[in-house]
Amino acid sequence: MLRLLSIGLKLLASLFRLFPVRRRVAMLSRQSASVSQDYRILAKELQRLEPNLPVVIRTTNSEKSGFVQLATHLVGQLWYASTSRVVVLDGYNPVVCVPPKRKGVYVIQLWHAVGAIKKFGFQCLDTPAGRTTEYARLAHMHENYDAIIAGGPGSVASFSEAFGYPSNKVLPLGLPRMDQLVNGPDGNTVLESLCVKHSWLKNGNINVLYAPTLRQGITSNEWLTNAIHDLAAAFEGAPANLIVSVHPLIHLDEAMRWPDNVHFIKGHSTESLLRAVDVLITDYSAVGLESGLVDTPALFYCPDIADYRESPGLNIDPMKDERLVGSDTAGPLAEVILDSDALDRASISYRDFTASQFAGYDGDATVQIVKQIREKCL
Repeated sequence: MLRLLSIGLKLLASLFRLFPVRRRVAMLSRQSASVSQDYRILAKELQRLEPNLPVVIRTTNSEKSGFVQLATHLVGQLWYASTSRVVVLDGYNPVVCVPPKRKGVYVIQLWHAVGAIKKFGFQCLDTPAGRTTEYARLAHMHENYDAIIAGGPGSVASFSEAFGYPSNKVLPLGLPRMDQLVNGPDGNTVLESLCVKHSWLKNGNINVLYAPTLRQGITSNEWLTNAIHDLAAAFEGAPANLIVSVHPLIHLDEAMRWPDNVHFIKGHSTESLLRAVDVLITDYSAVGLESGLVDTPALFYCPDIADYRESPGLNIDPMKDERLVGSDTAGPLAEVILDSDALDRASISYRDFTASQFAGYDGDATVQIVKQIREKCL
């Protein structure tokens, strides 16, 4: 199937190249059916500065919707990828990577994560969580990029390895949604807004947000159920609200009964909750980096870290990096969070860690990326 897709994309690309490259920006996504926050922010700023510069955003339905439906969306994306001056991606996309690169088209990989705690791409080939070397070859994985945007200098080496490009191709400009995090409303304003429907947020307890990463290839949510119960037990009887924010692709049984100290706030993303809570617990998710942008300390609960060290592997090991507080059991994390002095120490070292990850970032990623795009559209 991959060979057929590759042949079809190359043939169509040859046809589309009979048409001229237009002064236009195409933002393409293969991995999502909805427009990302980064794309919305970029498009808005481009249209503000250059109303006459066409900006086209195209998404696809997930691969889970079927090959025919996916292919239909990709044909439309291929047209824009072949005939637009600047193409922006938020992940691997065959319409750019498979056909030979067209002269006059500039491709920016605006990766969807602000950093890389866990390995990805070429870093984890031939592991259970990664692609095979043969797949990477047939899919022309991550070929034809002119620039790759990273959240900060702390991710440059990892991104260079993961995408297979020299480090000078990785630009640590930050992502547009980082600007929104940094320049957004203060924590008290966000908390007051949430309290309109969730008054328990101001019951005097410490608000702890648990936001784990998606486990690729694991269809059962038993691991998540167990993790929530273990954390709830660790905080049992303590003045703490355990707020759970799950990945959009994870669906928990709504009929399931949870311990009294477990809460869900529907309709709000993890990023939108970061300012409103006192502390974050995550694992291998890049939200463990984002949290530092709003000065909310993060701790790392990694019950399956032995498996993760093997596949996909870790760029940042939360249980080995001395600046981070990580544990494979819930109890030690609860002890730190409930001890104000211990939490203060953890917060200071975590702040040092994120400062090194995002050194030089001043809340102006959108400005910097738009500048790059406009220069290539001259």
